[in-house]
Amino acid sequence: MECVFGTADDGLVFHGVSFRPSDRTIRTFSAETMAGELDDPEVFCWIDMQAADIGTLNLVLHYLDIDLVLVNHFDVPEVLPRIVEREDCLAFYLYEIEDPELHLDTSHGLSQIRFHRMILVLGEDFVITYHKHQLDAVDHVKDTCAASFRLAGRTPGFIAFLFLQRCLYDYAHLNLANDNYLDLLDAESRANDTRQLAEEINISGRNILILKKLSASLHIVLMLLATKRSPFVSPEAQSSFQEMMQNAHAIREAVDSSRDLLNGILASIQAAAANRTSEVARILTIVSGVMLPLSLVAGIYGMNFVDIPGLATTYGFYVTLGAMGAITTVLMLLFYRLGWIGTRRDAKSSLRNRSDSADTDGH
Repeated sequence: MECVFGTADDGLVFHGVSFRPSDRTIRTFSAETMAGELDDPEVFCWIDMQAADIGTLNLVLHYLDIDLVLVNHFDVPEVLPRIVEREDCLAFYLYEIEDPELHLDTSHGLSQIRFHRMILVLGEDFVITYHKHQLDAVDHVKDTCAASFRLAGRTPGFIAFLFLQRCLYDYAHLNLANDNYLDLLDAESRANDTRQLAEEINISGRNILILKKLSASLHIVLMLLATKRSPFVSPEAQSSFQEMMQNAHAIREAVDSSRDLLNGILASIQAAAANRTSEVARILTIVSGVMLPLSLVAGIYGMNFVDIPGLATTYGFYVTLGAMGAITTVLMLLFYRLGWIGTRRDAKSSLRNRSDSADTDGH
């Protein structure tokens, strides 16, 4: 059976590599010579396809007499590994980061993590990868697969290992970059107006959620590769996947720790907002406490009665103003004694903080 691809106008980017374990040599091949490479019993192949139409993948799978339901879910907006186990292959989704270097540089702010789905099909003598967008991970594997094959490559599973390793590397570094930015947000939340940090916190929270989903999906794939016997995974590769699974578990814990850090920042911001609200309420309480008795006096002397004490005297108005001034003075002194105004409140707070610090040091 002949495998026929569309024309170059379809946007297909094809990359094929054959690995010969007997003499540790590799060679590249084109789409036109793919059938001969797949039929060569001395080699195993890696076929990578980038195309807008997933039908390109179906052509290769049809040539290998493989019918994957997996391809029907490729455009579903979800983050799931969707593992398919068959007698002739093992297939699953991987999620690769778009331009990871862009997200690692947080000097100009934080940007939302973008990722793309790819399909990896693993057989006894072939690995097929398909994706719709150019991926840094694919370029990395293309550049390093020859050296990795000469060092430890014996089966097609080593290509899957390289892709899984790249996923772990990107997830771990992006989570660390997000943590570094969270540290900056934490410092800014304590020094500046926290209302300006809402968008940055929102982006950081979305990134944490994305990394949590991606790392969980990858962990599921590694659990299968590391714990279940499969004709497509050698015992040596299974041991490597077990070590990688432990790293994936550590990354998931690191992402959860980042979520705790973000929750701490949000709690700090909420506490600061509560303090501002309390401060406003305190000021309004002081103003109300001063104005209410003055309003009472003014209301009494503003009533339409003829016989009001002091209303007809020469100095009644000034006596009333003096009484109102005295009431204000007494109230202000009372508020000062209570620590609601002036430096006494700040001094008490500072003294309390020093006392708490001393108690902590003593313990």
